[in-house]
Amino acid sequence: MYKFSIEEKDLNKRLDIFVSDKLNISRSQVKNYLSCILVNGNIKKLSYSLKLNDIVEINIKTNNNNNKEDEDILAENIDLEILYEDEYLLVVNKPCNMSVHCSSSEKSGTLVNALLYHIKDFNFVGDKSRAGIIHRLDKDTSGLMIVGKNADIVSAIQEQFKNRTIKKIYHAIVVGVLRENFYEINLPIGRHSIYRKKMTVREDGKKALSYIKVLNRFKKHSLIEVNIKTGRTHQIRVHCSYKGFPVAGDKIYSKSYSNYSNLMLIAKEIEFTHPISKDIMKFEVDYTDYFKDFLISDEI
Repeated sequence: MYKFSIEEKDLNKRLDIFVSDKLNISRSQVKNYLSCILVNGNIKKLSYSLKLNDIVEINIKTNNNNNKEDEDILAENIDLEILYEDEYLLVVNKPCNMSVHCSSSEKSGTLVNALLYHIKDFNFVGDKSRAGIIHRLDKDTSGLMIVGKNADIVSAIQEQFKNRTIKKIYHAIVVGVLRENFYEINLPIGRHSIYRKKMTVREDGKKALSYIKVLNRFKKHSLIEVNIKTGRTHQIRVHCSYKGFPVAGDKIYSKSYSNYSNLMLIAKEIEFTHPISKDIMKFEVDYTDYFKDFLISDEI
């Protein structure tokens, strides 16, 4: 049983959006828990607008709709680099070629499978396939991720992402020698109208803002630092490709991807406020071996 008292920050928020945030599930999945959600002791429509001091109770133990799918998701002893851990959250360095969460076609070898094994004090609710996941990285992208151990922590840090108070720095090797030292790319991104797994720059897309700084230039490539102010799917990859300097090794947005061993994109730094202690948490990882090797190769 989870009980929440509605504060000003959640005033007038739809009930399904509030529960989606707390359980870390999609709004469509919230429908499966309708009978388990009470507002001031009563069942309300999912479109109900929350009022100040409303009491929302979520008791998913009485829900049997999704248990079978969850049973298929197993804890797996997968090597995981944990940079920081306390009773509320942890920061991990996700390797390349690891999906963040499980799906209908991939229920093994994901970050969630590893987390279910390594975290002994996990206290999540809702969709087990997304347990603790606050934000995501593409399967081909390595680097830093924050994981919450309970619904309140997940929700609190997601709020920081929504308010854009979290600093995320990526490093990438891109194809081509960039002329300018700095780039501001403010182009909306949406799903491709034909290739549905692909994103593209389009006028009716969602706002996407990326700041790029050139760190080094080589004969055929450039090393860049990217500070993203929004978190759209494939944002860095789409923006770089659109501007004519795709990320090296990008199988979706670069024609020359076969010349590289991996996608040359790393979530290198992250900075956020700890939801409980209010300390500023800063983390940075080193380049992966394949990233380092390419930087000193003859192909650079």
